[in-house]
Amino acid sequence: MKNNIYIPLILLTFLIISCSEIVDVEPSFKLNSENGITNSVNAKAAVNGIYSTLQGSEYDGGMMVAMASRSGFVDWSLAEYAMTWSQSGSNSTQQYKWQKYYETINAANFAINGISNLSDAQISEEEKKVLLGESRLLRAWGHIFVLQQFSHWWASDDNDPDGVMYREETVTLENVHQARLNVGESYQKIFEDLDYAIANAPSFSGSRYMSKEFAKVLKAKLLLFRAGFNTETTGLDEALSLVNEVLNASIPGFSMQGDMAQVYEDSWDSPENLFSGYIEESGRDRYTSSWYRFSLPFYDSNRVALTNDRDAKLKRGFEWFSTDPRWDVVTGYCWPKSNREVFTFTKVTRLGDWGEDTNTTSTPHKYNTYFFRYPELYILKAELLARTGASIAEAVAPINTMRAVRTNPVIPSLNPTTKEELMEDIFKEYFFETFVENGSEYFASTRFKDSSGARWIENLRGEGALEIFRLCYNIPSIEMELNNLIHQNDQLD
Repeated sequence: MKNNIYIPLILLTFLIISCSEIVDVEPSFKLNSENGITNSVNAKAAVNGIYSTLQGSEYDGGMMVAMASRSGFVDWSLAEYAMTWSQSGSNSTQQYKWQKYYETINAANFAINGISNLSDAQISEEEKKVLLGESRLLRAWGHIFVLQQFSHWWASDDNDPDGVMYREETVTLENVHQARLNVGESYQKIFEDLDYAIANAPSFSGSRYMSKEFAKVLKAKLLLFRAGFNTETTGLDEALSLVNEVLNASIPGFSMQGDMAQVYEDSWDSPENLFSGYIEESGRDRYTSSWYRFSLPFYDSNRVALTNDRDAKLKRGFEWFSTDPRWDVVTGYCWPKSNREVFTFTKVTRLGDWGEDTNTTSTPHKYNTYFFRYPELYILKAELLARTGASIAEAVAPINTMRAVRTNPVIPSLNPTTKEELMEDIFKEYFFETFVENGSEYFASTRFKDSSGARWIENLRGEGALEIFRLCYNIPSIEMELNNLIHQNDQLD
């Protein structure tokens, strides 16, 4: 990630020093009332600074493990698998997530407000729009995590009150108290930022930065997740159009690789990444997710010396995945120099902490979070076609196109004969292709249904009907105690 400045979240007790000064934890360029955004150089630095807030388990490995566990495929995080959160028993990691997402939002607002106030003499109109487009995309990114982790993102009723606490100003003592929007307003505000980014953000130039193409993908996924959950078609035509725009654009530097093993070897340098979790060399020891390099291999993998199991600790889905040609590419042995060699999802764990200094062609420090890879475009298109009336053959075609690109491994085409088989194939494709990378398998488990009509998240967890309100966290106690305008999520106390 870009790592020039660091402007953290402002929650009253540890975020505000005064009405006019922003806390700067690691100041390499301090932006405040005396040294703020006064020209294009400062403006670029402020935008760069937003990216540094994306480092940490709240966005990368910890979050992806959490969603994988919530889906029921694994129980690597028992708290997430149980989904028994409440305000009175608030998990500290939920508080950190809340703070981290608003840290990003606050840093984005600092940049947006400062850049907006620059005159024509200080910055060109075109550069101003581009920087604002990128900043507003990053603000949308923070609000999307708040929406999907702390709000009723699934609600079809726009008037559902449990939406996001939307912030578009840098936080001060005067505005720290903030009410929540309803769900419809939450989507509207996020879409306003995404639409601005689609029109003005920079085009794709590499996966280390957000782009207008990434904004299109984010909007398409938001539209699909909500409509699919409610078996509706509202917004799906727009989502399909956005996906097609990205697929058909022939974007330089963004494409599929035939060799899937090379994708994960290349990590963030793979052309399959539209946006990924790049970390500069100097900060990888501090900012690399401990989930990918330590927790997952140490606690939640098969210990080679103790067992012959090679299921990488999947709770459900191994019988599907083990017969898919991708299994032998995305899994393998980790920590080869230790006495605790394990079998796990090496596509994200790589060699693990204890394998970092081994003699190998791999570059172990490149622990990446694959926020979006090219193959998912094909899966999204297949699902959107299936949900908007396309024939079975038309809907499965994008996935078969994607599969045909692979040369290592060679993946056979799908041939569903019924709509039920088609939807199950698409659901499994999210699992095979994106598991523990960006949460797509979790959201798919909430909107796809099995042959009995149950959501896959219920089938995988095997615990009967799901209490839908548990699909989001409670608002953390610290926010409830300090913000007298906010309210708690329904049924979470």
